[in-house]
Amino acid sequence: MTDDRRKRSLRSEPHHPQVGRKRFEAIVADAEEGVVFLDPGAVIGYANAAAEFLLGRGPTELVGEKFDLPSVPSHQPIHVNVISRDDRLRLVELRIEPLTDGPEGTLLLRLKDVTAYHQSVSEARNETRQRDEFLAMLSHELRNPLAAIQSSAVLLAKDNLGPQSRREASAVLNRQFGHLTRILDDLLDVTRVLRGKLSIVSERVALHRVLTDAVEAVSSLITQRGHRFTADLPEQEMWVWGNPTRLEQIVVNLLVNAIKFTPHGGKITLCAAQQATEVEITVRDNGPGIPAELLPRIFDPFVQGAQTLARSDGGLGIGLMLVRTFVHLHGGSIDVCANDDGCGVTFSVRLPLIACESKLSEQAADQVTNSLRVLLVEDSDDARLMLRMLLEDDGHHVIEAADGLSGLNAVLERRPDVALIDIGLPAMDGYELARRVRREAEGTPPHMIALTGYGTPEDVQRALDAGFDDHLVKPVNLPELLRRLETCRLERAGSRTNGGV
Repeated sequence: MTDDRRKRSLRSEPHHPQVGRKRFEAIVADAEEGVVFLDPGAVIGYANAAAEFLLGRGPTELVGEKFDLPSVPSHQPIHVNVISRDDRLRLVELRIEPLTDGPEGTLLLRLKDVTAYHQSVSEARNETRQRDEFLAMLSHELRNPLAAIQSSAVLLAKDNLGPQSRREASAVLNRQFGHLTRILDDLLDVTRVLRGKLSIVSERVALHRVLTDAVEAVSSLITQRGHRFTADLPEQEMWVWGNPTRLEQIVVNLLVNAIKFTPHGGKITLCAAQQATEVEITVRDNGPGIPAELLPRIFDPFVQGAQTLARSDGGLGIGLMLVRTFVHLHGGSIDVCANDDGCGVTFSVRLPLIACESKLSEQAADQVTNSLRVLLVEDSDDARLMLRMLLEDDGHHVIEAADGLSGLNAVLERRPDVALIDIGLPAMDGYELARRVRREAEGTPPHMIALTGYGTPEDVQRALDAGFDDHLVKPVNLPELLRRLETCRLERAGSRTNGGV
């Protein structure tokens, strides 16, 4: 008999006097829902196998016992906790009805395990609460930099603004732009993590540069909070296989976490040391530490300790989740523990080390010039102007093109070292431009870097498939762009030294 037919029988057949109790017991014997007959005096006269399991008893053990759960008929179900036969705590929905064709006082009890349902409801409510809290945090995190940007823009529009005030307003714009960019990048990274689509492009990376860049990135925040900061870094170079941007982000996020949650004037230490075939990077602070109940979940998304109304410690609760994800993508591990003195915590990251070939010879280094011929293909006049000025300020010679066809002609006629190419171009898009350059350029083609607002792994792969050497997401991170230009400069110097063009 199907479960639906059993349920229909359970609802209807006891009300027909001609249906005997034994037949009814046979109908419900194998039902998924627990069924119990209570004889007058709340004595159990029958229990099917499902009821015996939910109430933690073996076959026939319940019959003759007094039922010690609620046994008063009710139109509403009652929810009770029970220990089932497998020693698990379960939530059971109990419905009690008079058995109309039995002796007076006989009751029919139906027991249904609703543990999984209520867990799902609880998880859904928790997810809704976390979503609402996250949106509130995001709103707060966005409003602060937007307010500063608005005020700076109003100041810069004044004709009588002095040089010092203009520099300060420009510095505020730059800092807040960086802050908004980091928020956007983190949100995009979280989306990729949750969808399982986050990947990295790896290379040999000198760890000392990563660590010093991370320290430089947070230096102003350390000064602002009045912390004492110590960096204990080894003199010998250590090399890892990974993505320099993501490696720096690991260290920056851990340092920012320590800086924000350590009271003013605290002590923060960054250490790196080789441990056999690994490097261990530790960030230690002497702040209030992490509550014991949060430690097991500290790397989960949106998990944060208590915040004041001002939310001066800020954050979206996603930084440590990204740290763990990036560490695992590099084949490493991360742990956190309370300090022995009871003050603060220590985060420890372990990454595998690799052997690395020597750098360019001194002869190659002597032949390197600081300037590159950079072709900038961008259809936005404002964006092209600003990026050209920044590149020229760094000592590079910039060639401009406003569309794909002009960009192709510039590559063929002026032979730049590097081409920064926007994807969404008129006349010929960036993908087609890269393909044409690969087919038509004589000699060594320029190192082509795609500039685009799309940064998914699929977008990166599409650019590489079209012939690009590299990929950067708009708005372009200038220090990262300059680092890649420096890498390109050194590689081309080495190629010339070894007999290349």
